[in-house]
Amino acid sequence: MDLPPLFQHLPDSRLPAREAVYRDVIATTTDGFFMVDARGCFTEVNDTLCRLLGHAPHEMIGRTSLDFVNAGSRGLLRQQITRIPTTDRRNYRLELMHRDGTVIPALISTVSLHPAHPEGSSSAFGFVTDLRAIEAASAAHEADVRAILDNLQDTYYRSDASGRLLRLSPSVRQLLGYEPEELIGTRIDSLYVDGASARETFLSALSAAGGQVSGYEYRMRRKDGSEVWVSTNAHYLRDADGTPVGVEGTSRDISASRRQQAELQLAATVFSESRDAILITDGQQRVISVNRAYSDVTGYAPEEVIGTRAELIATSHHEEGFHERLLAELAHTGHWSGEAWNRRRNGAIFPEWLSISTVRDDQEIQHYVAIFSDLTDRKAAEERAEFLARHDLLTRLPNRFLLRDRAEQAFGHAIRANTKVALLLLDLDHFKHINDSLGHPAGDALLQTFADRLRTTTRDTDTISRQGGDEFLVLLTDIRETEDIAPIVEKIMLTLGQPCPLAGQEMSISCSVGLAVYPEDGSDFDTLIRNADAAMYNAKAAGRNTFRFYSQQMNEDAVQRLDIQNRLRRALERQEFILHYQPLIDLGSTRIVGAEALIRWNCPDLGMQPPGLFIPVAEDSGLIVNIGEWVLQEACRQARIWKDAGHGKLVIAVNLSPLQFTRGNLVETVTRALTDSGADPACIELEITESILMKDTEQVLATVRQLHAMGLRLAIDDFGTGYSSLAYLRRFAVDKLKIDQSFIRDLPTDPDAGAIVRGVIQMAKSLKIAVLAEGVETADIAHDLVLLGCDYAQGYYFGRPMPAEAFAELLPPPRN
Repeated sequence: MDLPPLFQHLPDSRLPAREAVYRDVIATTTDGFFMVDARGCFTEVNDTLCRLLGHAPHEMIGRTSLDFVNAGSRGLLRQQITRIPTTDRRNYRLELMHRDGTVIPALISTVSLHPAHPEGSSSAFGFVTDLRAIEAASAAHEADVRAILDNLQDTYYRSDASGRLLRLSPSVRQLLGYEPEELIGTRIDSLYVDGASARETFLSALSAAGGQVSGYEYRMRRKDGSEVWVSTNAHYLRDADGTPVGVEGTSRDISASRRQQAELQLAATVFSESRDAILITDGQQRVISVNRAYSDVTGYAPEEVIGTRAELIATSHHEEGFHERLLAELAHTGHWSGEAWNRRRNGAIFPEWLSISTVRDDQEIQHYVAIFSDLTDRKAAEERAEFLARHDLLTRLPNRFLLRDRAEQAFGHAIRANTKVALLLLDLDHFKHINDSLGHPAGDALLQTFADRLRTTTRDTDTISRQGGDEFLVLLTDIRETEDIAPIVEKIMLTLGQPCPLAGQEMSISCSVGLAVYPEDGSDFDTLIRNADAAMYNAKAAGRNTFRFYSQQMNEDAVQRLDIQNRLRRALERQEFILHYQPLIDLGSTRIVGAEALIRWNCPDLGMQPPGLFIPVAEDSGLIVNIGEWVLQEACRQARIWKDAGHGKLVIAVNLSPLQFTRGNLVETVTRALTDSGADPACIELEITESILMKDTEQVLATVRQLHAMGLRLAIDDFGTGYSSLAYLRRFAVDKLKIDQSFIRDLPTDPDAGAIVRGVIQMAKSLKIAVLAEGVETADIAHDLVLLGCDYAQGYYFGRPMPAEAFAELLPPPRN
């Protein structure tokens, strides 16, 4: 027969001896030996194999190996026979059949023998191991292992390559709350909190560690849904080729230690990262630990204080006995907290909120724990909050609340000293124009300058207060006689009226002042300030830049003003407004070319009211927006009537309030008025003041462009009284300038007025802008305007404002 490969390299002289050894080994081995040819037929068997199967050698030689295996193993054996030509070594289990029909579990190990010549046939030899004794020993070993696992504190587990659990120790009940039988066959992924991704991470760590890990931690979910932290020691189970076929390991619950570790970490983090300074001492008050905040607050590094006696307060800045009382309370209650003073490393004293606690065992104090926070910023913030609560932020002046306190003190002093107290309410004249034209920063700068000048004109015993906006209050104390007040006010107004630099130019601004005197005009602060307010409005009505003492008449005027406001709210609903029309004259032809629409209020209780009475009230209350919308609707309606009557080229001028521009819906309002009335936009001229053009330029410019695109005309009313700018006239494409009547009225007598009117007309001509003179009351003024080249005029000389019917009678008959 062919020799196995281990003999093929020997020289021929040594083959007989070697073959004898070979046959002796085969004869005495405890495993069955066989050789088969390429067809799987036995060519040689040893005695051990014959005894195992119950056959004599001659009964087996020549027969196929398929004749001696259990029917269930024949398929596997056929596969192995077909692999003889290609596979060198293989191991597999089969169930053999004894002659008497007994099934014998066996482990087969075969080695292929390849022929020296290609035309030769392959064969194989192998050994058969009877597994019955081994399995009996294994069963005994399994019993021992099970006894060990049953008493194991940790949980033993084994899984296959797919993660399916094959074995679990009973301690899994304590770990996860399951019986082992409930989990056998399930995938371990289902027990991980993070599912399959957690298992993939574990396997990656296992592979990276060479197939064995110790103390790997992950989270698992118990049967009741709760989570448990687990630590595992595990290794790969491998087959004969070294390929991982499963995982085996032990796990234990480490949730308690994880919680303890987290608590310790949290405590360490709190100690380290706390914004409050923390200092810990031993029972003798020697420092053993400080945190970072302690160093930040005090300036001491840890090594500078550890081992030294703790210094928690600056005793020199506390009253006598403070330290002793602190220690006594600490000894009695084990705790003390409160405000104290401490000292930084640089010697600076700072306020702190200090809390000290003791840590005891059964016998004595082991530690002191002090926690303190720096109150410097908090104290500063409290002082600032206190200041802001009683002062104006912009001017740093006392506000109305602080003024009230001082006024009440001044009233008490005045009673004792038999003196008077004067309350002045100052309101800047036309301050809104400053904000609108130069911007709010310039307005704020002016208010600060105003406040500084007030400080220089009053005494230390007086109080200056900003009430809000552009209103200031001045409390003058120790006034002997009422007559002494006027010179003080005149001095204040003179100082305030001095020019001041503002936004790159010299600016002068006046104020109107109202005065009320204690106790004549009021016996309490609220009454006094209300009466001063009434006096201030009276000063404004008198032309501004003046002062007025309170009188009963002023109070009556205030009551009347409130009454007018309430009546105005109902006037629109009751249709109490009407429009009058004042002729606009072409000076070249003296023809009527249009009319200015002027509102009148026909109040059922008060009669016909002039605009000067109710328009200011409507402006202050915001009612002017609704009233202005009605005026625009009515003027458009009348324009359509006159156009239908044959006066198609007649232009009606309508005044717009600044509030109508700032509300943002002016274009919609105009569009609705034109649509509802059917009026021709070319017949409507909108009059605005210069201040509108100076405010929020881009928004105003967009609005003006939309109005021009609709075909309406644009005129500037009261030109020359505001902050005029030629750039705005060009940019906004103004159609007409209306020179204010204050210049026109003085035209015959004031050369300066004449120069201004001439300059405006020439400037307008160069810009191709029409000019209209307001307030023409005499033929001489009309004549001078013609000579100066003025285009249009209006005034009492040509006609007063009149109802629409009366105005229509002045118009020439329409041409057919």
